[in-house]
Amino acid sequence: MQGFVFDDDPNPAAKGGRRPSKNDEPRGDGSASMRWQLVVLFLLVVVALLAGLGVSAQFWKKGVLVRDVIVSGNRMLSPEDLEQLTEGVIGSPIEKVDENGLAGRIEALPYIRKAEVRREMNGIVRIIVEERSPLALLMKGPKVLVMDTHGYILPYSDLISRTKLFQVHGVKTGFAESRREKADEEDLGIVREMIEALEASEYAQLLVRDIFLERKNGTYFSVAGTPTVFLVGNDGSYKEKLKKFEIFWQKVLAKKGLDGFEKVDLRFADNVYAVELGSRSLDRVSP
Repeated sequence: MQGFVFDDDPNPAAKGGRRPSKNDEPRGDGSASMRWQLVVLFLLVVVALLAGLGVSAQFWKKGVLVRDVIVSGNRMLSPEDLEQLTEGVIGSPIEKVDENGLAGRIEALPYIRKAEVRREMNGIVRIIVEERSPLALLMKGPKVLVMDTHGYILPYSDLISRTKLFQVHGVKTGFAESRREKADEEDLGIVREMIEALEASEYAQLLVRDIFLERKNGTYFSVAGTPTVFLVGNDGSYKEKLKKFEIFWQKVLAKKGLDGFEKVDLRFADNVYAVELGSRSLDRVSP
């Protein structure tokens, strides 16, 4: 009589049982093959359904007229510009709307950084725009322009008046590869850091109106109501310099008045120096 062989028996042959042959091993080839056939069949069905939906969508689009154009993401895109760019779209067959062409025309507008156009099967053309973010007003003599956060120079728009922007003078500009006017990278860096410091300040952002870029570390700002020039230079650390300005404003100008100084130098690490009106000497001031 042959003995039983258990799965956990370490050496069946040592107990008198016969060694299992290859013919005795269970075979799972049939069930595995069946599972793969089912998977392949399922994938074929899914692909067929998707293809069917695509074909039906194309037929559905034919004869569907554009009934509305919806724009999202716009704050500075005027209705007049939009109506001009999308003229003739409403009422036209939706399959004839050139998505890339329409997006390109919208991106040609000064305040648009990127545009995406989508045709929807319910007769809607959806336009998603990404606008440029204004950084400052760029003053060029009597001309007022706008500089965005990437340094591109844009025409002034009445819609900008909704946002408080600092006025910047003396920025060097050139032309980018797109042939659009763009600020010098070094000047842009100074303006960015200065405005970032102003926006983080408690009082300075309420007082400062104009920033003047000057070469040889001579950048300064002015405050409405006083002829005093406040030197901050071109070497950064504007947050610390603005803190000194706020202390000086509260403790010194409050005593001597807004017209007491011609120039206040904030560029030194530990001291503030000032030139009083009518004086030629630069004196250390202790707020």
